[in-house]
Amino acid sequence: MIQLRDYQQEGLQVVEKEFSSEVFRQLIVLPCGTGKTILMAAIAKLYNKKTLILTHREELISQTTKKVRLFWPYASLGICKAQRNSIQKQIVIASVQTSSKPKRLHQLQGQDFEILLIDEAHHAAAATYKKIITALGFNQTNTKLLVGFTATPTRNDKNQLGDVFEKVVFMRSISTMIKAGYLCPVFGRKILTTTSLDHVASRMGDFISGQLSNAVNTPERNAFIVQKYQAYASSRKGIAFCVDVQHCKDLAAAFRAQGIKATAIWGAMPPKDRQRVLKNLKKGTIRIAVSCGVLTEGFDEPSIDVIVMARPTKSRGLYIQCVGRGLRLSMGKSDCLVLDFADSGHDLNSLMSLSKAIPEAPVVVEEKEKRIQEKSPEKISARVVELYDKEFDLLGQTRFLWVALGDDEYSLSDDEHNEIVVRPQGNSYSASLYSKGQAASIISEPLPLDYCQGVCEDFARMHLKIKYADTSGQWLQGANHMPPTQAQVTFLAKHDMSCKGMSRARTSFEIRKVIALQNKERRIHSNDPITLPQKEFLEHYGIPTEGLSKRDAMSLIRELKGNQAR
Repeated sequence: MIQLRDYQQEGLQVVEKEFSSEVFRQLIVLPCGTGKTILMAAIAKLYNKKTLILTHREELISQTTKKVRLFWPYASLGICKAQRNSIQKQIVIASVQTSSKPKRLHQLQGQDFEILLIDEAHHAAAATYKKIITALGFNQTNTKLLVGFTATPTRNDKNQLGDVFEKVVFMRSISTMIKAGYLCPVFGRKILTTTSLDHVASRMGDFISGQLSNAVNTPERNAFIVQKYQAYASSRKGIAFCVDVQHCKDLAAAFRAQGIKATAIWGAMPPKDRQRVLKNLKKGTIRIAVSCGVLTEGFDEPSIDVIVMARPTKSRGLYIQCVGRGLRLSMGKSDCLVLDFADSGHDLNSLMSLSKAIPEAPVVVEEKEKRIQEKSPEKISARVVELYDKEFDLLGQTRFLWVALGDDEYSLSDDEHNEIVVRPQGNSYSASLYSKGQAASIISEPLPLDYCQGVCEDFARMHLKIKYADTSGQWLQGANHMPPTQAQVTFLAKHDMSCKGMSRARTSFEIRKVIALQNKERRIHSNDPITLPQKEFLEHYGIPTEGLSKRDAMSLIRELKGNQAR
């Protein structure tokens, strides 16, 4: 069973406190990738009552079930979707589509649910959700508890979440989660083109999709997007967000035309086809999934490290949902890049961008755009021109310096030569602390990689001196602009490496990699049998060698030689 992180524990305590103060309809706001489902499981376990967990789509039920099991392995879990109807269990995980059907809703009414937890709760003001909330008796002051979870507590339509929830009881920003090391650092490139949006109208707070697609889905703009991906993100795996299905297909074709493996994916695609695309993205068989109407919510692939915003939007909620797909932590992933394509027209101040979606972001002063005057709303054939292209740091990096060891293993070393090593175990990952030649397990049972990493980093913060592995440390600020020390140069030279052109910080990381790989090599051979020369050397000094490993013998020989030298 995994442990709650500090903010999850705090959120749980707040829910309990507010409920005891008769706040019965609560809303929790946490960014994508910060473990909202784990907190749901913790609430269900705390109250240990009949609980319904509502998901926005049927495809998310399996994902939710697995994460609840991670926190509460022996919970009584049932599923309510399509033909599955195990609603007699203590905790029922259900799709809103199935639960809102009259027959199924009548059956749920007979189960006397006392806790209702809603994932992606920004949808909760919709008629289908309200129907379920009302039918199950969670719409009024009573002894029942309703808790919604969302990353974006806003809607574009006229329905207000205040109609459903009484109070936002707990909130953490993306900025806070990045600074705390729970989300991946993110930076962006805002690229302003001359494609015009002058003739694109808006409805319910965002562009009308048909008109927007007509404006932005052009061969010139699609080719330009691919060009920028090649320039800044060619080694990255990611998602490109588009306006509609045709835009997805056309942009995916533009990627493939340049030899980049890309596949379109959209909401109405048959489930098996969607699953195949996502499986190939996870494996790296494709580099870019080109999406519309899907992947903005509930999609969980931590290795995504580039987001291509190929569709302009006025919706802060939509923008954050898109960017959130790249913010999960993953081994070997240092940050997430957002390629932010903005187009002329419609007052650029009304368009969402990284710095607007996340207020803590530094504001970039844009160059004055050059308008292209169009006489009709037909598809634009004007040449796409780059007007503004500048890399900017969205939020400070606070992640630790993990070293990839190969074989899907990762290492984090502290300032005193202690080392945390994460390695695969079955379909999950285990973690060990190596200190003074001894190994100790950090987690009680294997975990998914992103959770395992989070537990290890929590452990490091609490128990290790991690100054030089902390990328937010003051040492990095100066070391990034200083040449390597002579000791660093000498160390790398002994390993046939050059630090020419490297900063002191980069050289430090390369040295860290060398040491981590040496440690791995020693661990590999630690259980090898003693060699004949070692055996003869030790027995010459009257030391028994039966049962000694090669590593044990090396340690004894080193001690003997040290004594002789003294």
